[in-house]
Amino acid sequence: MLTRSPGMGYIRTMDLRKAARDPWVWGQFVLIGLVALLAPLLPRFVSLGDADWFNRVDPFRFRLIGGLLAIAGLSLSVWGAQSLGPSLTPGTEPLPDAPLVTAGAYAHTRHPIYAGLVLLLAGYTMAWSNWTLALIVGLVSRQYFQGKARAEERWLLERYPEYQRYAVRVRRRVL
Repeated sequence: MLTRSPGMGYIRTMDLRKAARDPWVWGQFVLIGLVALLAPLLPRFVSLGDADWFNRVDPFRFRLIGGLLAIAGLSLSVWGAQSLGPSLTPGTEPLPDAPLVTAGAYAHTRHPIYAGLVLLLAGYTMAWSNWTLALIVGLVSRQYFQGKARAEERWLLERYPEYQRYAVRVRRRVL
């Protein structure tokens, strides 16, 4: 059911029970939760001895760059979600009656929400700790969201015959 309310944007009642059974959704929540919790705490409270390259908090200018990356990632994810509109779902399986979205953010990359989340997680980590840990978080989250994108694309190819042509025209780009 799709409703429009002033100032609230689209509110969609999704099949959250189905999404809750999707292991990719659970993995995403675990990844985001671990980064949100550990990025600020790890360099401050875990002593790695001589491993100063990992166990430090970078100067303000690096942390500012991390904050800007996080804002850019959040903006890209929001643009992707807005572009999907009523087709938005947290799971990898498209909604039954949802159209294939190829406009907005999806005209530039097939998975803008995932690319935005990679930037957001890496930028958040850099803002709270250091570029080394941010690089590790960025690489791990990139691998995770590339896997989720491949799983989602299997559904999209099955559901939408025109997805193959779209995939040739627009790159996957999960950063």
